[in-house]
This record gives sequence, structure tokens and C-alpha cells, in this order.
Amino acid sequence: MPQYILRISHEHLTFRIPSLLSISQVFKFPIKIISQNKYRGLLIVELEKEEHVHSILDRHTLVLSASELLAEGSSYDDLHNDLRQHLEILDPYKQASFKFTLEGSGHRVVEARITDIVESFDYTALEGPIRMKNPEVEFVVFEDYELEVANTTEARFARDGKFTRVYFGRRIGMGKARLLAASHEVKHRAYYGNTSMEAHMAFLMAGQTLPAPGKIIYDPFVGTGSMLYASAHWGAYVFGSDIDGRQIKGKMKEKEGKPGIFRAAEQYGLSDLLLDCLTYDVTKSPMRRGGWIDAIITDPPYGVRAGAKRQGRKEGAKKALKTEPVLMPDGRYSHEMPGYQPPSRPYELANLTLDLVQLARYLLVPGGRLVFFLPTVTEDYQEIDVPVVEGMRELKVDQGSVQDFGKWGRRLITMEKTAQDDGVPPKFEDHEEFDINNQPEHLPGHHGFRERYATGFRSRSKSGNPSPSTTTPASPPTLEPVVTVDSTNKV
Repeated sequence: MPQYILRISHEHLTFRIPSLLSISQVFKFPIKIISQNKYRGLLIVELEKEEHVHSILDRHTLVLSASELLAEGSSYDDLHNDLRQHLEILDPYKQASFKFTLEGSGHRVVEARITDIVESFDYTALEGPIRMKNPEVEFVVFEDYELEVANTTEARFARDGKFTRVYFGRRIGMGKARLLAASHEVKHRAYYGNTSMEAHMAFLMAGQTLPAPGKIIYDPFVGTGSMLYASAHWGAYVFGSDIDGRQIKGKMKEKEGKPGIFRAAEQYGLSDLLLDCLTYDVTKSPMRRGGWIDAIITDPPYGVRAGAKRQGRKEGAKKALKTEPVLMPDGRYSHEMPGYQPPSRPYELANLTLDLVQLARYLLVPGGRLVFFLPTVTEDYQEIDVPVVEGMRELKVDQGSVQDFGKWGRRLITMEKTAQDDGVPPKFEDHEEFDINNQPEHLPGHHGFRERYATGFRSRSKSGNPSPSTTTPASPPTLEPVVTVDSTNKV
């Protein structure tokens, strides 16, 4: 099958391959990763058709450009020998207008070499006119360098030409999805808050839900709606819920007349895809039927800027939670008063994440996906921290996608519903296995995250809490040479 060169950003390294695989599953085409090191700036992939390359350019926010691979080598001599052995691949472009471009991955090539390099391809005998603007064909030479920082002109000149590999290809297109992070930038949004997800990361998350026209995607901790906009951009119907309706509405001005999330959806032309946003505690959800949602996407509140809450009073509270409506002196019930907020208590993150997976097991269609961020303390994280629920399985490429902040990180968890039935609705009870007073053998790396963040992630062994056996994940992880997706699109 044809091979292609993906020029890819060096940001969010562990998100690039999962994004590629998800795109291949949305459009139902197989993809094979040829590059042995999947963290370089140039990624070689094998695809059946060029139209699949355009799907990647349209969707992958980390891909800068894509080109058909025509020749390669460890030096220019090797490259030219490779190309000379199959010059017939250039026959379709013999009469077309063309230009040559030289690009360095991990390095800015010194301009003085460009002319000599372009002229070294004169044996190709291309007969069409050279056109620097809007040519019919653009041929690209890629020099792949080790990623180093050259802070001075002298350092740049010293490493120029010392690439590890060189490629020759025909440009297919530039990455269109790269523009989404700028067009959806939070600070330019009609409505946002201090918990709004950064736009680029929202799109990376949304891609894992396999969004497409006609699908229904739900965010149970919707906040200000960042994940809804990203999911709806690809044509999916979206809706959300939150225990605090003030985040959904914002400060509504009379001239605007719409809750904040709806104003932002209108700004992006997504009003018809935003079904609604509801205010309720997810543990007391009004949904009475399972098996109808295609994907759940969320960034659960974990206490850095806002903590998770559920209805009820804190343990040890003096006043018991009333079970009957309270009648006020003016004849109205308390819950009918403007600005009424029901009493709430903290929602332990370890309980929340397990409940979230159980909720997905109930609400998702078979094959539906749950995508969420799991914040974990780096020294305490183990793979068993990801909640295990029968009928749900984690989809993980290599060691998973991680946004690393040093002592802690956000792990993007993608799970698929393997069960064919809906099962029973979750009860959302506090889980005894996370009761620190019972001295469990292992507490998840995200247990008590809010308190540990506030104390600078002090070691549990020093704080007197149970100290689990720990493993510190490597960054970046060691990778296998090939990742493939077969014709049934299974990793």
C-alpha cells in the first residue's frame, strides 16, 4: 500500500497515535504506523487511499501536513539511488507545473543549501514550468533531525545537514484541523469560565468519542461546555448536565437572553446540534432508560479550580438533610426561591470515577465510548487505578495519553462498552474499598486528589496514610515498532 509522510507537531506527544487510530475508526479505513519511533516530527504511515489522508488532515489537530512518500534514505546519495530505481512514479507529473520545498523537522534548514539540494534532483527531468505560487504539484524534501534546541546562529549552522534521515515526497495538503485551536480559543469565546477546557485539548478529547453526524454525546459535568463545542463540531448531537446551573447559564444579560453555553454554541454555528443542558446531580439523574447514548465525554471536577459535589450534607453536619419541601413565610417552598441551591457535600474523586464508569455501562449503546480525564499523582499511579467494571474495557495505546505536569498528570482514559445489555442503573453509593480508615492495600493515585494538591502532593507515607507500592511511568514510554488497525478497526 502507499506510504505517506505526516509532518506532526511535537506537542501532546502521547495523544498523536490514539487520535490517528480514532480517525481511522470513524471513517473505517485501516492504518499502519511504519515509523519505529512514533515521537519524531515525521511519522510514516501506510494507507490504502489518498482520500484517507484527507480525512486525517481534516480531523487531526496535531498534523501539520501530509505528503506521499516517494523515496527515502539515510543520506542524499541513498535518497537519490532510491528514487532513480523507480522514476516512473513521477510520470503522472512530468508536464505539470511544480516547485520544490525543503523542510527540516526539529531544525530550521540554512537557506544557503536549498538551491544545491533542489538542483540535485535535475535527473528527474520534469518538463513542466516551475511555479513558486500555486503550482500543480509541490515536491517536498524533509530532513529529519534529532530534537535539540539551537539557541544561537552558530549552533544552528553547526548542526545543519546532520539529519538522521531524509525523505522525498509529493505534498497532498496542509492540516486543516490545526486551525481549530485558534478559532475556538477560550479567551475569544462568547462565554467561558475558570474551569473551561483549553480548546486544543478539548478537540483531542472529543476525537476519542468517534464523533460523527447523528451520534448523541453527553457530558455529565458540563461546566461551561468546552467538550460539547468540540464534539458538535464534527456533527454530533450533544447535551450536558451539571449540579450547578449557574455554570451553564453564566451572568445572563437581558439583551443576550440566552444561557452562556447557548451563546457560545451560537457563536460557533452549533445551535442546532446542542440539544439542551440540564441542572441536576448526576447521582440523582432523571434518566430512566439506558443504552441510548453513543458517547460520554467529560472532565470531572477534581479540586484544582473546583471540587466535585453531590447532593447531601457533609458527614457530621449538625442539621439533617430534609426529605420534605420547606414552606417559607411568604407561602413559597424554599426550592422555589430565586438562586436556591440544594445542600451538597464533597464527592470523593475515587468514588466519582467508579460511578462514572458504571453510569457509562448503563447509558451507552454497545460499542459506545467513555472519554474522561483522570488526574493522578505521578508517584502513586498504577494501571489498576482505572476503575474496572464488567462490560467496560479500557482502550489504551502504549502507555496511554498523559498531560504531564510534573508531580501530577491528567491521563486521558478511553473506555468502550463491550456489554450488549444495559445492566442495572448504578446506585452511586460510597464505595468501601476507598475508605481510608479501612487501611486498603492500595489507594488509587487520584484518591484525595484535592487535598493532596493543596499540600504539594506530600507522600502518603509521610502523612500517615497507607503507602501503596508505586511505579513511576517513563516519559516518553518505550514503543513497539508497529501499531496497526485491521479491517475491523480493532487496535
